[in-house]
Amino acid sequence: METMTVKKSIFVLALLGAVTGTATAQSSVTLYGLVDVSYQNIRSGHNSALGGASLNRLADGSTFGPGSRWGIRAAEDLGSGLKSNVVLESGFFTDVGSSAQGGRLFGRQAFISLASTSLGEIRLGRQYIFHDEVTILNNPYGNATILNTGAPITLPNGLITMFIDAPRIDNAVQYLSPVLGGFRVQAMVAAGEGVADRYHGLKASYVRGPLNIALSYEQSKSRAGRPASPGTSAIAAGDGVNKIVEMGGNYDFGAFKVFGGYQQGKDLTTGTLGVPSTGGVGTQITSLTIAGLTGAATELKAYTAGLSVPFGSTVLAANYTRSKFENSAGAGRTLSRIGLGAHYNLSKLTSLYAAIGVHQGDLREFVNEKTVFQLGMRKAF
Repeated sequence: METMTVKKSIFVLALLGAVTGTATAQSSVTLYGLVDVSYQNIRSGHNSALGGASLNRLADGSTFGPGSRWGIRAAEDLGSGLKSNVVLESGFFTDVGSSAQGGRLFGRQAFISLASTSLGEIRLGRQYIFHDEVTILNNPYGNATILNTGAPITLPNGLITMFIDAPRIDNAVQYLSPVLGGFRVQAMVAAGEGVADRYHGLKASYVRGPLNIALSYEQSKSRAGRPASPGTSAIAAGDGVNKIVEMGGNYDFGAFKVFGGYQQGKDLTTGTLGVPSTGGVGTQITSLTIAGLTGAATELKAYTAGLSVPFGSTVLAANYTRSKFENSAGAGRTLSRIGLGAHYNLSKLTSLYAAIGVHQGDLREFVNEKTVFQLGMRKAF
């Protein structure tokens, strides 16, 4: 009797093992991350908050780029070409060890999705916004280093970016089509839920061989009761604001790679927006009451062109970016930047980098980051 009981136990354990093995083969959980930190030397403009002084600091990669993070990806194969997915991603500052994105637990991404090989994918939750995805294509190191066209630049009264880049949006529903002949279309809405503007976005992309290009259009509908921005007229509920169109792409010739992009923003406004980063596009397009320009910037036109050249494990790169900010009266100010960089890959997951950015244009003496030098290290896992 005892022998039979032992045999039954062994059989049950073997059966459970087989079932567990099958479940494991159909699902996966991946822990991943990136740690990026650099030494930075900042030389400021004479009319900036730093008054022409130099600043030396150790800073996380989020200063001018994607920033350090850790995350979890979970996927389950449901059969018949159907898969469920979860992405939870948390940002942090390596230099001080604190949480990024205002202390959110998963401030970078937090969404669940259902994907079909023939019908596409639906994602629900906090996600990357479309112009951020296009901006990544237009410069040699993606959205990293001072060559990043969306890097924040400090004025005495706030921040600007040469390309608007409010990376993420809450409470979003996104549809991604299947890739057909290299083409994909995406659509996303975010209701705002009474505390932010209602967001709508469309994006089309084409990836085939050495060519990678994308186009996006986004706008928000003003929520009821939102106050007007300083220097602008009142905004009624349902008004279209923060209309952003962007084109970006790159082409790999093998011996070198070229990059380009263009962005135009209209009816730009500060406040609680449907295109938020930490506080909204208002943290990136600020009231330019300097250099004789009075009132908030309501329009932006920006373009960039770049080049990268690989030499073994090293990738050298350069780009030029120019932006013009205009108020409602049509008066404008410019800011341009020449960027140079070098990345050396110690392995597929570890790299050293150096970069320099020099600003010119009407606003050059008003920004803290008139000249930026970086020397840093990135480690992915």
